[in-house]
Amino acid sequence: MVSWLSIRRPSVIRATISPANLRWFLFFGLALGIWLSSTLYVDTLSLPFFEDDPGHIRWLSQFSSPFTPFITAAGIPAYRPLGEMLLKLWYIFLGRHDAAWLRFLNINMHYLNVALVAALAWRLDAGRWRYVTAGIAATLFGVLPFAYQAIPWINVFFYPLNNLLQLLMVLVYWEARIRRSNSLLVVALFLCALSPFEIEYGLMSSGLLLAVEIVMVLQRRQKALWLGGPLMGLLLNVGFLLIWLLVPKSAYQFGPPTPERVMQISAYLLQGITYPAAPLALALKTRFGLNDLLSIALVGLSVLLLVVAVLAYRRKWPTLVMSLLWFFLLNLPGLITLTFDYVINSPRLLYPSGPALAWIWAAFFTALVELPKARASRLILAGATGLAILIIVVMNVDFVGTRMEHYHIAEEPIHQLGTIAAEAATDDKLLVVNMPSWLTPSERTFALGNNGIQLIPFYISIEDFVYAANDRDHPTKAIQFHNIRREQPYYYGLHGQRVSWDELQENLSQAGDVYLTQYEPSNIELVPAGRVTGIDWENVTEGAEIVTIDDRFDLALAGYQKDGDSLQLDLAWNIREATPDDLTVFVHLYSPDGHLMSQDDGYPLRGLSPFWLWESGQVLRDRRTLTFPADSPSGSYAVAVGLYDPDTGHRLSAEDLNGNPLPDDAAILLQIERP
Repeated sequence: MVSWLSIRRPSVIRATISPANLRWFLFFGLALGIWLSSTLYVDTLSLPFFEDDPGHIRWLSQFSSPFTPFITAAGIPAYRPLGEMLLKLWYIFLGRHDAAWLRFLNINMHYLNVALVAALAWRLDAGRWRYVTAGIAATLFGVLPFAYQAIPWINVFFYPLNNLLQLLMVLVYWEARIRRSNSLLVVALFLCALSPFEIEYGLMSSGLLLAVEIVMVLQRRQKALWLGGPLMGLLLNVGFLLIWLLVPKSAYQFGPPTPERVMQISAYLLQGITYPAAPLALALKTRFGLNDLLSIALVGLSVLLLVVAVLAYRRKWPTLVMSLLWFFLLNLPGLITLTFDYVINSPRLLYPSGPALAWIWAAFFTALVELPKARASRLILAGATGLAILIIVVMNVDFVGTRMEHYHIAEEPIHQLGTIAAEAATDDKLLVVNMPSWLTPSERTFALGNNGIQLIPFYISIEDFVYAANDRDHPTKAIQFHNIRREQPYYYGLHGQRVSWDELQENLSQAGDVYLTQYEPSNIELVPAGRVTGIDWENVTEGAEIVTIDDRFDLALAGYQKDGDSLQLDLAWNIREATPDDLTVFVHLYSPDGHLMSQDDGYPLRGLSPFWLWESGQVLRDRRTLTFPADSPSGSYAVAVGLYDPDTGHRLSAEDLNGNPLPDDAAILLQIERP
């Protein structure tokens, strides 16, 4: 009699059911999953370093050896040396930090994960339709909606590499058990030992080995549950835990789990495992005014029970058990260590359990087709199931694609910051205002979670982003000033200390060149605003015509640059007398026949520096932008500048140096030809 629990390794019986001749479906699903992944993620190669990437680069810069992260994590809250080592090795190999190369590795690891998910789906489903199940699983994992943060964000390869190690470990362990191969068993245990060094999810690896043993019993490949492999894996994982406890590192600040927190995160995880139907919870919440947790519970539990019932009825226990165990084990670390707010803003946390989502839903759809016995009914249900899969794939592609668009909308300011810092004078402190911290679509897909993109976290310095871009430091400060914030079709957050008018004035007085982030529906860019320090009035106005406005201000054109249809103007203002009045600058572009073609009105420095903020003697350098309409006729165009009271529209008097009044109280500072 064979014991249910056995330390000795029992023989494993190979599968005897011949699958239907649908191998082409597996390759089609695999190719489709990889192709769709490519369409979604290849364009992300242009993205800069973002989120925690600059923090890792800064931390690694203090070490010359790529192996130092294995013995210390001092200064960072996580001990994840494998990815840190790989990041340092690539830096040594390339001679620089290159975001495109590193992201290319992430994308290719995702491709490999798609293939491994398909390979394991084929093994889990020992029935005749295993090729169909594997093909569907490959496609679903390729367009996994929760991967949109995990793949573009390099983050020392945490998520794609961890999945690769664990999927490969399970596959190799499976083959080791089937073939009774000691060498493959050693490889699997090596991967089990290595996985936690990438991220703490790897501590669940021994549990995944146990899941394989359970599956083999359910598939009747063996009569006894062999504990030797899982126990050896557990010892290796405990060994890592001891190392983790000994290695110096900063402490997480999330605190111990509470019942309320566990319940809230569990609701989010329920939404994740039932994600194809989860949008119904949002509709239920909106229609009946339910809170998000209740709506998710009603929809999620109903859908999950349906999926379990169908798989149980079709006796797809191996796939069901492996999927549920994988999902539970890979979400357990986050469930007990992270806060609810952190989890719902981090859908990437569902990427490690993504294989389970692909397997359980692929098996569910295959099982649905197998339910009817009549051929006609089966064909009808197959068509309906295929349509459902198509809808899910299209929804996932749209979900991820929208967020990829937001990455591209927001990437330019980070690129520009690196270029600006590289070209700035060494001792000239840059001030950047309203850099994007995060973006999220205004339309929600799920009842719980923001599901947006994260760019510059509050705990990473803007100077770290400069360092990551240029491999050297430059004095830079980021602030957020909400008075000039404009609503957009998306929601967005700002990076840096939030300041008042007085605090803004203090920051302007301590900075050199000032840059403002301008938000538009389809793009975000960092534009020069001007400066208030280090300006010599005589120097910047040498050879320029000086205009006096209301005997309180001197105005001159310090320079200009025409680039295509864009005209950049540098205005110089000398405040003769401090004023409490709220005055606005007008900058108008007039066509040869006197029509107003373009304007850029507002306080100096793109709204950041009203005159009432300053004392007499202050000099401002004010950057303005005028745009020629595409259909503008050729000829001589005039740029007129002046001041007016925004409450009354009354213009302040303008005179030339000889005291002669200027027509319309507007100084014509530039005449420029348009060919």
